[in-house]
Amino acid sequence: MLEFLLLGGSLMAETCFSIDSFGPDEAPRWVVVNDGVMGGLSEGLTRTDDGQLIFEGVINTNGGGFSSLRRQVEPGALAGVESMRLHWSSDGRAYKMTFRTDARRFRRPISYQAAIPPSDGAGVTDIALTDMRTSIFGRTVDAPPFDPAKVEEIGIILADGQDGPFRITLDKIEGCRAEGS
Repeated sequence: MLEFLLLGGSLMAETCFSIDSFGPDEAPRWVVVNDGVMGGLSEGLTRTDDGQLIFEGVINTNGGGFSSLRRQVEPGALAGVESMRLHWSSDGRAYKMTFRTDARRFRRPISYQAAIPPSDGAGVTDIALTDMRTSIFGRTVDAPPFDPAKVEEIGIILADGQDGPFRITLDKIEGCRAEGS
């Protein structure tokens, strides 16, 4: 899809391509990882309904406090991508998009995280892949600069420090780059 983006007062063409549209072949690639891996009690699960991926559950901050949804991507698939576009709806909680590359610290994979602006309804949200927080098990670490060409895994995480139910519905995820990038 060719769109136009205003950068520095100039219009630039932007191309977006589908990373996932949650068809029957794609939805099973998504895996839920809850804080139970650390002794936590949060619960999250996925299901599909009419081409949408629904990720819902309950966050419990006693001993943990996160639930995440992840899928592998082919290295190089996001080369040149400058932003991600989510077609989604949510409950207004503070979700983050996560990325893992081959970068490691202490032999552990580094998570690059970009905040998803909160939304209480359906819409389209662009997430710039700049100024990302880097962490391992929720703790900030120094990391090499983010390189979209090296992304091996994408995901969504909820770790907002609040107990209670959550729900996010994804219609499509796209990667976007300036035309000619």
